[in-house]
Amino acid sequence: MKISRAHRRFALSLEDQTALEYPERFLGPNWKNVLNFWIYLDDLSVDKLSIIYAHYHDLRDVHTLRSLAVKAAVDTIGGEYKTAAWCATTNSIGVLAIYELIGSHNLETLAFLPLFINP
Repeated sequence: MKISRAHRRFALSLEDQTALEYPERFLGPNWKNVLNFWIYLDDLSVDKLSIIYAHYHDLRDVHTLRSLAVKAAVDTIGGEYKTAAWCATTNSIGVLAIYELIGSHNLETLAFLPLFINP
């Protein structure tokens, strides 16, 4: 299994290296999607990030969408692991997409993750 920089930071933030071997214990039922997205973020160019940020600023009701993503993540993995996921993901919009991925089974729609598709 390839381990992304974010996954390593996640384990360091938790001070628990078993998060590298057993991410499902920490990231909930959508852990594979989270790991794949972290790998995707490792290779995301600055130009693509600029496009993503521009689309982010076009979103309506960002505060509500952000609250829904955070709540879905906390409801799935708890506050401590949510905070570690925040520490692991250095891209602020990427953090919101990670929260959506973690709690996607509890969300009706995804707002932040689609920003990363074909930027």
